[in-house]
Amino acid sequence: MSLTRRLLNIIALAVTLPASAVAAPPQMPVSVTADSGRFEQDAGSGLYRGNVELIQGKRKLFADEMRLYTRNGELTRVEASGTPVRMEEGKDLQAHANNLVYDIRKRTLVLTGDAYIEHLGNTFEGAKVEYSLDSKRVDASSEGDKRVRLVIPAENQTPEQAPPADDNENGEAPEEPSPEAEPNTQ
Repeated sequence: MSLTRRLLNIIALAVTLPASAVAAPPQMPVSVTADSGRFEQDAGSGLYRGNVELIQGKRKLFADEMRLYTRNGELTRVEASGTPVRMEEGKDLQAHANNLVYDIRKRTLVLTGDAYIEHLGNTFEGAKVEYSLDSKRVDASSEGDKRVRLVIPAENQTPEQAPPADDNENGEAPEEPSPEAEPNTQ
């Protein structure tokens, strides 16, 4: 297995977001507020602009512009753009990117343009980040000189035992007295 493939597998394991973290129960009501909006019920789509907020349970999306797609009265897809689009899921998940597509039917989340996800302390960045809620697979790609980046925090680490503190404020070891400085006892 190539190093790149191994790294992607580690990334997929480390950054997996549990389905509960990104998929609010479908029975939760969706509330959308914006400076302006238009919803075409027959077409099953809506366009909202200016300080758009979508709230469903603990999930919150903030964007400059958001398109919603419904089928039979159920939300099926959200497409958002902004500088940046932000997504929060309680305190466990923070994400932002220039564009976000949440496909409720396929249960996928795609972040593009300076994509960033932080979940339970793990962070993942790239030009594009795709996440499957069911398989918990993360696919990321870079663009130009912007590379994919993963940060996994150290868990259960205990700080190294520090030497006993002394009165020396600069943290240096105390100086040994020089032999010349010792009093002559003869």
